[in-house]
Amino acid sequence: MRHDRPMPSTPHASSAPASQLPPVPPLPDLKGHRFALTGAAGFLGRHVIRLLHRQGARIIALRRAESRPLPDATVQEAIIDLNDEAACAQTLHDLRPDHVIHLAGYANTDRSVASIVQALQVNLVGSINLVLGAMDRVPDCRVVVAGSMEAANPWQGPLALGSPYGMSKAMVEVLTGSLNRLYGTNVLNMRIGMAYGEDDPNHRRLVPSVILSLLQGHAPAIGNPGRLCDWIHAEDVAEALIRGALLPRAEPASIDVGNGRLGSIADVVAIIQRLLGTELPLQPVERLQRSNEQARCADLPAMTAALGGWRPRISLEEGLARAVAGYRQELAEAR
Repeated sequence: MRHDRPMPSTPHASSAPASQLPPVPPLPDLKGHRFALTGAAGFLGRHVIRLLHRQGARIIALRRAESRPLPDATVQEAIIDLNDEAACAQTLHDLRPDHVIHLAGYANTDRSVASIVQALQVNLVGSINLVLGAMDRVPDCRVVVAGSMEAANPWQGPLALGSPYGMSKAMVEVLTGSLNRLYGTNVLNMRIGMAYGEDDPNHRRLVPSVILSLLQGHAPAIGNPGRLCDWIHAEDVAEALIRGALLPRAEPASIDVGNGRLGSIADVVAIIQRLLGTELPLQPVERLQRSNEQARCADLPAMTAALGGWRPRISLEEGLARAVAGYRQELAEAR
């Protein structure tokens, strides 16, 4: 992972012209593959399920007992308690998945001391229980853990972490990588950049919040307009996660998932404004501003090599246009 290196934003996933890049290998037919998924009802989970359906995979949504069932009747559901390693092991033993994609977690970037315990309990303990359960009962099952680019690379020295969330993700990466080395577990940590796109149930996240505000004639409330992120569309993230789940038991234990370029929040808002034909001013809100935010982007050559030649397909401009269309439709249907 490259980090703390601001780069000019670009609508393309690579600086090379598309005609000079080798073709991206297609996803294989996944009929007969059993994919178990935590966080299936969430933003990335929705995109992963859509892509798995397209490829013919069998999908099992692992959810908490108190959560709502999915509206998709074609998805098998099973209850899992991520706070109980033995229960995780039994659930996985009963289901016998070929691949597990772990997306459930505490994604709040709250910096309060109270959030530390919750981030560690949900992200660290829950992830380790799932990994240990797989190691115990389905050792040949590939487990992909959704990490964060906020965690940088904990194997390359001291970290500058911006939140308890980033802290918990870094600890998960260290522990899962160590389990691979010590016990031969079959776990891949995928450090995801700033995922965005349509069909995000959390409208408080930046892209849906900005789009919905502008569609309703309000100035978008944002934190730091100069913050730099590696923006990647959720459909590209979904494909990367599935490709990671299909990899054989091999190094590396961690892979970046991003476009390899940094763009600012102000850049993204400007594209959205242009797509909507509006020039409402940004409304920086002090309570949304956070210190110690890190600017990190994916190591694109390493990611492409690890994922068999795959690279993100969706440009920032196209991805934001899809998001605008999606949230415009959501708003129209709600009226």
